[in-house]
Amino acid sequence: MHVSGQSLIANTGILEDETSMAVATEIQTETPCYTPGSRIATPTGEVAVETLSVGDKVVTRDNGIQEIRWVGWRSIAGRELTQNPHLRPILIRKDALGDGLPERDMWLSPNHRVLVTSDQTALYFEDREVLVAAKHLVNHRGVHDVETLATTYIHFLFDRHEVVLADGCWSESFQPCDTSLRGIGNAQRQEIYDVFPELQENHDSDAARPARRILSKKETLTLFDQM
Repeated sequence: MHVSGQSLIANTGILEDETSMAVATEIQTETPCYTPGSRIATPTGEVAVETLSVGDKVVTRDNGIQEIRWVGWRSIAGRELTQNPHLRPILIRKDALGDGLPERDMWLSPNHRVLVTSDQTALYFEDREVLVAAKHLVNHRGVHDVETLATTYIHFLFDRHEVVLADGCWSESFQPCDTSLRGIGNAQRQEIYDVFPELQENHDSDAARPARRILSKKETLTLFDQM
């Protein structure tokens, strides 16, 4: 079993500019996110996630080159992290999930999901490729949450939920489902509704449909017990 990735051409940090912008707006902390330093595959090579903007093009697993429609971020520091340890980033060490998976140490928000591909997933769940949350991998070899003074969470949205290559590991883009939309601020939610007005009435629209089956914690633990 391995978390899916491939070689193409991370560290946790905090952005200095805390000014909210239309194309890079503040998100809340329950949402799946990357951290500064994560390297995202684009048609011109890998770029740091914090440099991505609306209109930039990214390589996706299923639908080729796709254009970013929305970017959101949030910085967390000090007391907020101390009082809410469940918000701490998850560190996935280089090669923790297989050779070159990821290609370098990778930090994700707890709810961020990575793609797992194996014969076992097909056996247990009738899908060879599934998505699992980083927080459900904690205590697997090389995966743990990180005590840090500050971090920044960043995510980006396409026309649909996509699987993108980050640090050599396939993982998800922002999925505008009901849970994720409840986890962001009103202004940011409205920005997404402006791009996808159908989401106001139907959170099960094409834009919100998951790219892969999403495993629960119990399912993830069952799967990784077989590794």
